[in-house]
Amino acid sequence: MRRVLISSLLAIQALGAQSAVAQTPFSMSPGAQSAPPAAQPAPRQEPAQQTPPATPFEMRQQGAAPAGPSTTPPPAPSQSAPPSGGTAPFNIAPQRPAAPTQAGTPVPSKPTAGATAARSAARIERPVLPFEAIRLEGETDARSWTVHLTQDEASSGASIALGYKNAVVVMPEGSRLRIAINGESVVDTPIASPNDIKRLTASIRPGLLRAGQNIIRMEAFQRHRTDCTIDATYELWTDVDSASTKLVFAEGATKTLHGLDDLPAVGVDNAGVTTIRVVAPKIYRPEIRDRLLRLVQLVALRGRYAHPVIQVVEADPGPSPVGTIKVAMGLASELRGLVPGVPDAASIQPLTMMMQEPGSAGSTLVVSGPAWQDLDTAIGIVGTRGLGVSQTERGMIDTASWQWPEVPTAFGAQNFRFADLGVPTQEFSGRRLKVGFSINLPPDFYATEYGETVLHLDAAYTSAVRPGSHVNVFVNGMISTQMMITSQGDIVRRHNIRVPLKNFRSGLNHVTIEAALLTDADERCTPGETLSETSRFVLFDTTTLEFPTYGRIGRLPDLAVLSSGRFPDEDLPTTVVLARPDPLNYSAAGTLLARMARSAGAPVRAQFANAASADDESVLFIGAVDQIPAGLLNRVKVSEHLRMIWPSTPSAGNRPGQPAASTDFSIPAPQASPDRMAAASTDEVRKRWSETFQRRGVLQQTIGTVQDWMERTFSLSINSLSLNERTDAPYEPPQRASLLLAQSRTESSGVWTLVTARTDKALADETARLANPMIWSQIAGRAVALDPREMKLQVEPIKEYRFVQTQPPSLTNLRLVAANWMSANILPYALLMLACCTFLGIATSLLLNRLGRRS
Repeated sequence: MRRVLISSLLAIQALGAQSAVAQTPFSMSPGAQSAPPAAQPAPRQEPAQQTPPATPFEMRQQGAAPAGPSTTPPPAPSQSAPPSGGTAPFNIAPQRPAAPTQAGTPVPSKPTAGATAARSAARIERPVLPFEAIRLEGETDARSWTVHLTQDEASSGASIALGYKNAVVVMPEGSRLRIAINGESVVDTPIASPNDIKRLTASIRPGLLRAGQNIIRMEAFQRHRTDCTIDATYELWTDVDSASTKLVFAEGATKTLHGLDDLPAVGVDNAGVTTIRVVAPKIYRPEIRDRLLRLVQLVALRGRYAHPVIQVVEADPGPSPVGTIKVAMGLASELRGLVPGVPDAASIQPLTMMMQEPGSAGSTLVVSGPAWQDLDTAIGIVGTRGLGVSQTERGMIDTASWQWPEVPTAFGAQNFRFADLGVPTQEFSGRRLKVGFSINLPPDFYATEYGETVLHLDAAYTSAVRPGSHVNVFVNGMISTQMMITSQGDIVRRHNIRVPLKNFRSGLNHVTIEAALLTDADERCTPGETLSETSRFVLFDTTTLEFPTYGRIGRLPDLAVLSSGRFPDEDLPTTVVLARPDPLNYSAAGTLLARMARSAGAPVRAQFANAASADDESVLFIGAVDQIPAGLLNRVKVSEHLRMIWPSTPSAGNRPGQPAASTDFSIPAPQASPDRMAAASTDEVRKRWSETFQRRGVLQQTIGTVQDWMERTFSLSINSLSLNERTDAPYEPPQRASLLLAQSRTESSGVWTLVTARTDKALADETARLANPMIWSQIAGRAVALDPREMKLQVEPIKEYRFVQTQPPSLTNLRLVAANWMSANILPYALLMLACCTFLGIATSLLLNRLGRRS
């Protein structure tokens, strides 16, 4: 029977093929209805020949012609007899390569590949995520940021493509992923992709996108499949893929940067990076160095980029990829042979203009002039009408490109409503509500040992919430305080939750509030309980965070000042020294200075030199470890072993297949052989440990117990009760570290700062990683080492420092500074109090002996 069916099918296919071949000569006839696929390519090519840009449009139309057979055959069966409808599916696939030749159309032998290339070159696709990946965790999580568009992009049709993957425990029936643009929802889809990245596309309503700033908000509402406990909410996550999440504009849309105001529309690449590629001739000259490093700061400021990375090249590398702006800088006579299309006007006057790259969607910013003075004028044009200065004056940090709304600065004695911090009123039906916001503190913030902010909580919870539920407040990832819920059902108005200031730091601080809710229904966890939509908790946006007046004074050294975009002494410019005037060192220095300018909202005050001298007050040295001058490591109090350790130890990031061991804590290797260690019994190990503790003696054990009790109860240690002057030992970074920043004060009022890596290539790459806003905000202390695989820094705290006055003298500020210093130095404070009490007792006794009378 099977053989009969197979032979019948083959016969039918052969008959269909003969009929198709026989009808091919008549496919160009208007009356041919039996072969619509072959009849459609001819009319479609006529408009392509009338379009001025013949080549790209012609390739797109040629690509559309072969696509006709794949889309038009479905209506054919309804127009023909049932036998023809049965043969058509078998007939089109094998005959598709030969159809264009028989039809006489001038299509290449492989039109599909050419059409695809033309279509991808014409279509504009812009990644929109500010980071390489965004993870939405817990039952509720959200991110907001802004994306800038040009007028051409905003007026053209667009859609948004999304790619994501979620944890396997996320219940698709009760979990949603939503994206809103400018307050209007454009994506609302179930979260149902635990195995692979799921990709989907949604159209954007015409007129929703606007030229300039567009706010994108991404929200995830997630529920667990089976577990109703609070611990299970930590298993919920959804990762949004940056390579698949982008704005896709209609074919034929253009992206033209018409001027400097369109610089924010350069966008980002798939890693959330905006690359400023500077093409400059003869960069070894000091005249180019100073102007180049000033220009990249102005471009980063004008573009408001979240993660600016500088690349310096001496020759035009060709078309710019997505998320890259090319900057051609130099004298007009030198740029003509370097960058094609430089206008003739650059030879007679200062010129700052935007040019469209031929054959690419990228743009080139030309900054040129006939002489050096004209080039300075052209660079100054880039810095006019900057946005950072006005934001700094009103106390706002420009974080819109990676975090919306912009972050306010708490200067003291201020209240911040949740509504202004981007936390709306929200009702919650789950187990763990999580909301977050950011607060910026000035670089001279000095309240690390005393004081507290007050969170005035406005909330309500139903009677289903059991006592024992609690509200936790986290500051920079560390829990700061907790409020216990002791009653069932209540409306909380202006409830004070005190948050210690010791967990805050200079710069950006992220505050997270979590409400962990216990209910009897979750204890039972009946089937479908995780889908319950009955609200049990509400957080009102009238909740406020109150900052007190705190002490303000600068410290030397303190890398937190560098992360805020400033140098310790603003009165005198810092000398920036590059180890070598090569493109890699220029790239590293440009990235660092551009990131500082973005944090400060203004270009840094710096002067550039070929080498550091002893007369320089403050110096910033940038170079690889083998390029560091002798004595510089000792000057910034870094171990000289670094010169031998780093060159002989490859970076852990270069060995992706091997696990990286942490060097922060190490245990001496045992002297016994592996066989003996494996054969050691539990009793032998217990006996050896017991003998170790017995050798300590009763007195040592008692002192150790008292020390542990003091640290647990009063947060006091032996070091805090010492009168000896604290000194910084030479810092030795972990062997796996890929980048080092170290700072040390000089005998005068300045500081010396070192930025180094294993090689000059690693220096440029790791400085680009350091410019990530999530890593940059962690910089503090006197030295930091960048982990090669994770987005974290090892921070070496400050022990020896000098105060620098940053505020006008006042008794209030002096009292607050003294209070913080005495809180950090307990024993001097106790001795001072003892001396004051003794003096008061003696004075009182003398006064009574003189004025009083004996009883």
